[in-house]
Amino acid sequence: MRTTITKSDWLISLACPAMAWHGLRADPVAPSEAEQFRMQQGQEIGGLARKLHPDGVIVPATAGKTPAQMTRECLADLHKQTFFEATVAVGPFVAKADILRRHDSAWHVLEVKSRFSDGERIQDLVNDIAYTVMVFRRAGLNVDRASLVLLSRDFRFGDGPDRLFETVDVTANVMKRVSDFEVTSDETARLLFQMTPPAPILVSACRECPFFDTKCLGAGISHTVLEIPGLHHKKLKRLSAEGIIDLAQLPADLELNENQQRTVNSALSGKPIIDHRLGKALATIPWPCHYLDFETVSTVLPLYKGHGCNQQVLTQFSVHRRETIDGEPEHRDYLADAGQDCQRDLAESLINALDGKGAVVVYSSFERNRIKALRDAFPDLAAPLSIILGRLVDLLFFITEFVSHPGFGGSYSIKTVLPALVPELSYRGLAIRDGDTAITRFARMARGEIRGDDIVPTRQQLLDYCKLDTLAMLRLHGVLQEMAVSAASGAAD
Repeated sequence: MRTTITKSDWLISLACPAMAWHGLRADPVAPSEAEQFRMQQGQEIGGLARKLHPDGVIVPATAGKTPAQMTRECLADLHKQTFFEATVAVGPFVAKADILRRHDSAWHVLEVKSRFSDGERIQDLVNDIAYTVMVFRRAGLNVDRASLVLLSRDFRFGDGPDRLFETVDVTANVMKRVSDFEVTSDETARLLFQMTPPAPILVSACRECPFFDTKCLGAGISHTVLEIPGLHHKKLKRLSAEGIIDLAQLPADLELNENQQRTVNSALSGKPIIDHRLGKALATIPWPCHYLDFETVSTVLPLYKGHGCNQQVLTQFSVHRRETIDGEPEHRDYLADAGQDCQRDLAESLINALDGKGAVVVYSSFERNRIKALRDAFPDLAAPLSIILGRLVDLLFFITEFVSHPGFGGSYSIKTVLPALVPELSYRGLAIRDGDTAITRFARMARGEIRGDDIVPTRQQLLDYCKLDTLAMLRLHGVLQEMAVSAASGAAD
């Protein structure tokens, strides 16, 4: 078990002390390739932010001394004004400041984040920097200013660091949170280091908790109330107050919509439930069907000329096509040259691949949004792209509206739905099994980190992954049709 509390632990404890308690005792998990790439990008952004302060010095790592000890030695040099990676430790609390600036007899803490200054969830960032300020103040530093160094939407590929960032003073909000944190800090530390976990409470954070099903409220329960799709936070709060976790104990007077009730009935019965209207709904899909999936790349620092930070760039598509539900499928795909922005070529290839009539079947609104972006980027292609938009059919709608399965676990992600409905089709044998890894591999090719003989197999891996996404939709469509026939037969009986 770790004996220190980091910023990450503190922020988790704000959502759920029990989750933070288990996290302190959990074995470390190696970051995935995508997580490593995100960390690498964060380090790059941090390095660029330092260039805004040419007088700054990095607190060095020295054998035999802790980062906090080295920080104390560096701060004692009154001739130095700016420090990077300054670390303090007070009791169990440890904090590191991206940038620490001396001004008069006080200090200014600056945190560098790869988010836009006008983005949502700024309060999360305030909590982040407030923890750092709290710990630095407990260590005796007079911190009287706090700022976030955030990304500018005006930055474009090739611009310098001076155009990359916008510094936002958040001192007032941070100091309010610091006051709150100081009141609860000792109690939080006591809870996290006590022998038994804090009493868990059902909250929205439970949905993402890695311990919920194994070591916490959901342990030993086949189906929990978190499986109810779209459950309003007020209803979740009521269930939490009443201590109801097991779906089988759901109060009879808890109002659920039709889809939610069907999900509950399916989970408790252990059997899929198919609405008899599914067949009629599927009959509205015009043939032939073209099953379409996109992949994109998005990096903090733009990859191509004219692009901004975190800009989403279409890189590939896969299309499976068949004339009838029993027809033999044909396949076409496209994968961009990672060395350049190929979205114009991709758009033209897409129009060609989807030429003709029939439905363009997708899963969720992602493809619709990306086609709209292509239409805005290339006005001369607006007409054929608008036609494609008019042909889109979202397969996700037919599942959420008409199908419930105990294997869904309350999720309608294709990665969850596929093994429940088409168990023989799996991503397990692929070198790339998820979208985050696909983004990472393409980005690393674009950045020259994957090169030479590794490019050809990487491109094939990307093609294989995207191809399976559209094959998955094709197979799901077929299974839905079989389910519809069975449901109609049962209704007739």
